Amino acid sequence: MLYARAITLRNCGRFTVVASDFGSDYRTHTHVTSEALYASLTKGATWKPHLVDLENDTYAFLETYDVPKMPIWFLPGLFLLNGSYRLPDDHLDSNSFNVVNELYPSTSKCFVFKKGDFEEKQRPHHVPTYGTIQSIKPNHVLTTCAFSPRRALLDNFVEGQTFVLGKKRTMFQIVELSAVVEGQWKNGICGTDWLELPPNYGSRFQQFQILSATMRYIIVKGLTKDNIKYIEFIIAGNSICVPDFYWDIISKMLGTESI
Repeated sequence: MLYARAITLRNCGRFTVVASDFGSDYRTHTHVTSEALYASLTKGATWKPHLVDLENDTYAFLETYDVPKMPIWFLPGLFLLNGSYRLPDDHLDSNSFNVVNELYPSTSKCFVFKKGDFEEKQRPHHVPTYGTIQSIKPNHVLTTCAFSPRRALLDNFVEGQTFVLGKKRTMFQIVELSAVVEGQWKNGICGTDWLELPPNYGSRFQQFQILSATMRYIIVKGLTKDNIKYIEFIIAGNSICVPDFYWDIISKMLGTESI
C-alpha cells in the first residue's frame, strides 16, 4: 500500500534557493526540490555524518541521507499565488551582501591559527565577496504532496509544525494538511501532477508543461504517451496520479520495490 497527504506551508521569512549566479547576482528558484523537502520535513533524521570535500564535492543525495530508514518522499514544492505557480516580480526582492571584515577581505583565501597567530592559506575555490541575493518575500504558500508506504510517517505531520529550509535556513510552518489517503493502482493514460524527473523523461509524455529545467532535473506535468500503470490518489476531490516510471525511481530510493 502507498499513502499520500497534501501539505501546505508558508515561509515565515525571506526564502532563497540559488538558481543561478551571474557574477555575484544570485537569483532564486520559486520551487523546492523533492530532495530538499526530504531533508527539511524529516528534520534530517536520516542524515549520515561524512567528510565533505569542498573542492571536489559531488551531488550524492543517497550517500548523505539513509532514505529507506524513513521511507517518505515528496512531490517538488511549488509556491502558489492566486492559482499560479509563477510569482510576479513584486513578490521577490534582492538584498546586498559584502565582506567587510579586514582580517578576511577575500573568500579566495582562508586563515588558520598557528603558534599564537593567524597564517594565511590559499585555496583554489572562490565565491564572490559582494553582490545581491534574490529572495521570495515572507508569507507565501508552498504546496507539496508526501508519499509513504508507512501511514504513520504521514500522520506525524500537524498544523503549526515548523521546519527550516533553503539557502538561508528559512523557517516554514505547516498551515494546512489534507487527510491521509490510500492510493489505487490503475491502467491507462495518466495525467500527472508536477513531478521532478531526469531531463530525458520528457519523451514519456504526449503533451507536457515544464516549470523549471536544470542539467540534473526537470519539473514537468503532462499526459503520458502510452497506457501505463499508475497510482491514483483522491485528495480533497482532486486526482493526483503517480505514473509507474516515476514510482520506479522513488521506490528504489525508499527501498520499497513493490507495494
